[in-house]
Amino acid sequence: MKKETIGFLIFKYGIYVILGGLLLMRVCGYSIEEFIHSYKAKNEMETIHYGGSVSEVNKYIEMRNKKVEELNYLISEKAKQLNSILYYTNDTTKINSAKIRANREYRSQYVNPSQIGRNYIAESEETLRYINEFQKKEDSLGYNIFIDRGKGNEFIANIFEKKLSSTIHLKNINKKDSKNKYKVIQLYYYSDKAKQRLTEQIENRKATWFVAVGTTPKKEIALLDEIQFSTTVFTEEELQNQKLNHNGLKSLFAPSVNLSKESTFYFICYNKKMDKLTFSKKAELFKTMFLKKQPTLEGKIKSVKVNFD
Repeated sequence: MKKETIGFLIFKYGIYVILGGLLLMRVCGYSIEEFIHSYKAKNEMETIHYGGSVSEVNKYIEMRNKKVEELNYLISEKAKQLNSILYYTNDTTKINSAKIRANREYRSQYVNPSQIGRNYIAESEETLRYINEFQKKEDSLGYNIFIDRGKGNEFIANIFEKKLSSTIHLKNINKKDSKNKYKVIQLYYYSDKAKQRLTEQIENRKATWFVAVGTTPKKEIALLDEIQFSTTVFTEEELQNQKLNHNGLKSLFAPSVNLSKESTFYFICYNKKMDKLTFSKKAELFKTMFLKKQPTLEGKIKSVKVNFD
């Protein structure tokens, strides 16, 4: 008798399993049509609730979580490499650490597979696409570094949700830039004269403008009492020449930095890590460039550790 092959045995016993399953359904009172209907209904329910079958959703979530782990490893290694950053400021707020993030947005790292009404497959595909893009363009996208001044120091307002944030974006570390860039951040309050002028401008705007951007005159006027925020990024050449080259479109969109004695300011090398001796020299250039009208406005060079959590 010819010896049966493994493939034939698998096929033969597969037939037995199918026939046994059909016999069991008959004994339990299920027809083949009812079984198919039940199977389709289950798939439709899972697709509506989760975006696909549970097994397929779990597969995508596992792929997504693995990719997020890869990204987290890249970020943590960059944090270890940087260790700390330097900035020059007159802010007396105690900053315990700086946070580092990949310069790419993606959805929350936590996914609850039992939550109904979310398309987990589409969400996972979106996250996979975003992280893959970051990995391909890591040198140019780089890593963003933030500090948080803490509760009670909120200053960036969202006029649509009336929320305030105390987070300051200091740096975008990247490998693509061949030359140093610098950043000045200013926190300040409007003077009474400026508030009056801006209030008149807001009140004179057409009503359609507020509808289009989802706000109201009352909301915008209220924000004039909050601490304000302005920033500008400039090149090594501009720092050395002691002049901002705001030409063309840059002159339209770059905010002016006019530090007053009430201002809180930050100066930092925007795109590279810099040693203290070199940064001290850059801080001296910054002082002659931005603080010559305010000789009493003094700052200090501070170091803060970069963490990822």
